[in-house]
Amino acid sequence: MPTAGVQPTIVKKEMGLTLKDFYGEVPALLEGIPYDQGKDTIKFQFNHKNIEIILGPEGSRKLSRSMTMPFTPVTLCFFDCSAEEINTFIKHFNLKYMKGGG
Repeated sequence: MPTAGVQPTIVKKEMGLTLKDFYGEVPALLEGIPYDQGKDTIKFQFNHKNIEIILGPEGSRKLSRSMTMPFTPVTLCFFDCSAEEINTFIKHFNLKYMKGGG
């Protein structure tokens, strides 16, 4: 997977979900692409380019006295990807993790 010494392009996000929820959506995100899952990492190839997702510690935010919202810091590392490839994956990622509301 990622090559030692290669500097990735980093995209950081803070997502309003738990680690369990994040990992639960990985198969839908990758749509059959093989991946290696560690305790806090997911490594795979998307269009023949190496990508690594690093999950930070899960936390929660107090929105009101009685309401909290989970959040998880997410770092996406793109190895040798063009800006277009990164944007394509980010759009795909955002669509797969989009939550409906009303």
